[in-house]
Amino acid sequence: MVTRIGIFTGGGDCGGLNAVIEGTVKAAVHEGFEVDGILKGWEGGIHDNRLPLRISDVEGIHSTTGTIIQTSRTNPYIFTGELDGRMFEKEDVSHRVIENLNKAGLEAVIAVGGNDTLSVIRRREKDGNLRGLSPDYKDAPVFVGIPKTMDGDLQTYSLGLDTAINRAKKVIEDFIPLLAANGSIGFVEFFGRDVGRVTFKAGISAGADVILLPEVPIDQDYTFDFIANRYDERAKRNNGTSHVLIAVAEGTTNPITGEKVYLSPGEDSFGHGKLGGIGDKLAKILEDKLRNDPRIRSHTKSLDIKTQRPTYGVRGGETLYSDSYIGQKLGVAAVQALIHGVQSGMAIINFNEYGQIELMPIDKLIEPRPIHIKLLDAFEKSGLYCFGRRPLGNYEKPSFLVRNNSS
Repeated sequence: MVTRIGIFTGGGDCGGLNAVIEGTVKAAVHEGFEVDGILKGWEGGIHDNRLPLRISDVEGIHSTTGTIIQTSRTNPYIFTGELDGRMFEKEDVSHRVIENLNKAGLEAVIAVGGNDTLSVIRRREKDGNLRGLSPDYKDAPVFVGIPKTMDGDLQTYSLGLDTAINRAKKVIEDFIPLLAANGSIGFVEFFGRDVGRVTFKAGISAGADVILLPEVPIDQDYTFDFIANRYDERAKRNNGTSHVLIAVAEGTTNPITGEKVYLSPGEDSFGHGKLGGIGDKLAKILEDKLRNDPRIRSHTKSLDIKTQRPTYGVRGGETLYSDSYIGQKLGVAAVQALIHGVQSGMAIINFNEYGQIELMPIDKLIEPRPIHIKLLDAFEKSGLYCFGRRPLGNYEKPSFLVRNNSS
């Protein structure tokens, strides 16, 4: 019977993390467990940085974005830094995590994170075999995951997604009147390394004109032609007043080079570079292409392009109700799953209305989940948006669920 557990949050901060912590601690204490917060994700496991969590420490934090136990992008398999007076350079120190957790008497650990953080628990080697912290050590704690990522690239709903979309939507809505007042074309760049779910959903819900995603290579000629036509048509409808807004995910590739755009060289411990700047790159390309285009110049003396990259502003602010609710629910479900003997390497993905805890193997959970291209087809066919590509012209007929009421 598990009686002492740890919880940590890894990767980028977002809405819902504190809700998980509050739900977990309250449920665990109610069941007679002791709970330690492991500070800064896997980094806390390496350095044995923990603090006890009581109900008084977590009460009321569910609507606060961020995480009271902090976070980091530390990978114990590729650790760089100082440990026990020695300097390490990309070395495997995963055994220290197990040793420290065992020394602390932690029988189970709840890891709240995305594909990088959770991949440490169930890591796929080059030969296709699964290796993880728990199977490698006979006396390792039980490791269970809770999905978290504002990118929305896991196989199920992940904490932080709704809050991020809502914040991104507000950024676009606030930007549009400014663009209209100045007759401008605007680019706004959001997080999204490989999957553009935040940009896609925020762009549609806030009324962007063009939505550019990592999943879709940009057809430069078609896209810029769409922008010029949209500007011209809007000006003709509105007595010369016009604007165009382009929402772009940071992982969208440059249409000239076919490569992603990085802010600086180097990679983190999970092999990711720091993306950023595709919005500015596209703005410069567009300016060169459309500077003298009559569809724009007939309504304004000069082409004015504005860009913004809200970055961490999308992570902050008040946590949306759905992430606050789901976070607490998943925290409660994780504690119940531990009580009932959940296997290590599983993720808690839902606690449904029937009181059933739904699980998924972590290696399945962290498989990429790109935008469904058929959704793009439908919006394109309706003439609402441009997704950086030339419409296909031949769409499958939609399928309908027909209910048989004869019985």
